Order: sequence, then C-alpha cells, then structure tokens
Amino acid sequence: AVADITQSPGAILLLRDDAGGLAFETQWSWPGELPEAATQSGAVAARLEQGWIIDLGKAGEAEALPDWVTDDRHAWVLAPLIHYGRLIGAILLARPPIDRRLDWEDFDMLRAAGRQAASHISEAQGQQALADAQRFDEFNRRFAFIMHDVKNLVSQLSLLAHNAERHADNPDFRADMVLTLKESVGRMNEMLARLSQHNKGRAEEPRPMPLLPLLAQVAQMRARQHPVTVAGDAPPVLADPARTEQILVHLVQNAIDASPPDRPVVIRLGREDGMAMVEVIDQGRGMSPEFVRRDLFKPFASNKAGGFGLGAFEARALAQSMGGRVMVESKPGLGSRFTLFLPLASASVLPAQGEQA
Repeated sequence: AVADITQSPGAILLLRDDAGGLAFETQWSWPGELPEAATQSGAVAARLEQGWIIDLGKAGEAEALPDWVTDDRHAWVLAPLIHYGRLIGAILLARPPIDRRLDWEDFDMLRAAGRQAASHISEAQGQQALADAQRFDEFNRRFAFIMHDVKNLVSQLSLLAHNAERHADNPDFRADMVLTLKESVGRMNEMLARLSQHNKGRAEEPRPMPLLPLLAQVAQMRARQHPVTVAGDAPPVLADPARTEQILVHLVQNAIDASPPDRPVVIRLGREDGMAMVEVIDQGRGMSPEFVRRDLFKPFASNKAGGFGLGAFEARALAQSMGGRVMVESKPGLGSRFTLFLPLASASVLPAQGEQA
C-alpha cells in the first residue's frame, strides 16, 4: 500500500530486531536482488525513530546506510514506521519509473502512511504475543496438573519399592508389582501426551457407561497402597470414561492421603435427585468449615504437606464439564465425604442388548 501511493514498483519491509537494529522481514516485487542478510544498524534505527525519512538521492543522506542499500540502484527512500513514538520498522521503497526528488508533501504523506502501517504491524505483533502467552499459559496449566499426577504416581511407586524389599520372593507380589509398573508406565505416557503441543485437550463426548467396573478398577489400583472397599450400585451414567476416572483417582487418592493406615477408604454407589451418586468416604483428619468454604476448590490451596492443591479443583471442574458436580462434607478429626454426582444415561441412548457400550 505504501509503495502504491508513491508509484514505487516494489518495497522491502524491515522490523526491529533484538539488537535494536532493523532486519529484513519481507518484500513486495523488489526489482533487484536481495542480500542474504538485509539489516540496518542501531544508529540508523535511532535516526529513523526521530522521524527522519532518508532520501537516498540526496547527497550525504545515505552515508550511515549499509552497502546492500547504497549499492542497489533501485533503492529510493527509507521511511520509518513509528507507533506512539516507538520505531516498529521501516520500509525501503524502490525508485519509481519517473524518477523525481522528494518534496515536503511526500515526506508528510510517507510519515502518515508509516504511522498507519506501524499501527497495523504493532497490532499484529500484539496478537502474536498474546497467542504465544496463551500457549504458554495452556502449557503451564497442563504441567501443573501433570505434576499433581506425577506426585501420586511417585507415592504409589515409592510404596511398591518399599514393599519389594520385604516381599520380593513372593510370586504373587511380583505379579502384582509387574501389573503396577505397567499401569504406571501407561499413565506416564498419557501425561506426556497431554503435555504435547499437538494435544488440544479435547475430551470425548459423554456416552453411556457403567460406574461399577470403573470404580472396581480404581479401587484395585489404589488398594495396593491402602485398603479400599466398594459397595452399592448405580444405573449407567452419561459421562466420559477418561474424565470420570480422573475424578475418581483424585478423590480416592485424597482420601487415602488423609486416612490412617488402619482405616479403609469406602466408595459407595447410589442414586439421588435423579443422578448417579459416588461417595468417597474416609475417616481421616478432616477439614475445617473455613478451609472447605474458602480454599478447598481453589487451585494451589492445600492442607497437606507437599500438596499441590489441584486434586479437588480439577475433580470439580471435570465433573461440571460433564453436567455433574462434586459436594463435600467434612469435620475435623472425623473424616470427609466427597460425593460425585453424574447425570444418568437416558434409556433411549443405552446400547441395545448384544451391542457394545
């Protein structure tokens, strides 16, 4: 656009670089050959930032410019792109077919066009910086949850290593140890996949699924580090199995962390208010009403030494994303009861007999 209003047949765009100078960004129909490193020094950038327009046809104007500009017979004028007093870049215009000297009207027009172009470029750079910051924020958010899951895995593997010293000769223990290691490797691979920039974090659409088999699996995994019992039953729910498993793992692990070694964690299924209900009950240290009200479901707030404060927060967020909710009752010294509510699967969407769910 700037080349068009000056009848220039081509132009080169240079933008500020990290060293304070100007570096080649792109070109439009430049008639000559471009050098491999088209740059301008910091001294030239400082001069342009003061509003100077460098006319290469005027004696003494091009002394500070690099050879790739002064040796190119097509180079005509170097105009600054200034946004709120700050140099964003510069445009090097090619000499028009009818060569002429620049006058004050040309300078005013180039300054006005330069400000307009600088505004567009600055906005584009701001949008790019915002997009980069959002990507970092998304990565940091994923990493925080991954660290929470890694902590749980480390706790499980540490217990396994401790027990291996005493029960390594037991064939049943070795078989259980191999199974635990396989499950741990699987979960770590899932975590790496969640951290990948190609993973957009899209969860599956909720679908009809039974709760009891999933609860039995979670209880079996955690029973290797603490007694866990499952009681009751509930109709199929409309949920994403992966998200539901994450919720249950968080709630059961929190209950185990809060419980004395001789007090089992109880998982109880039921139905209430037209929704399936999963209660995770411990007889641990409990929480104060103030902590439950103000901090429990906030990220990075924890009453456990070394805790990340993300388990309850993520559990509630995942439940809400599927149309469910997480409630809690707790008394200091008596324990806690976390209740997960999930929507029931409609009979019209349940698989027909003989079909796969």
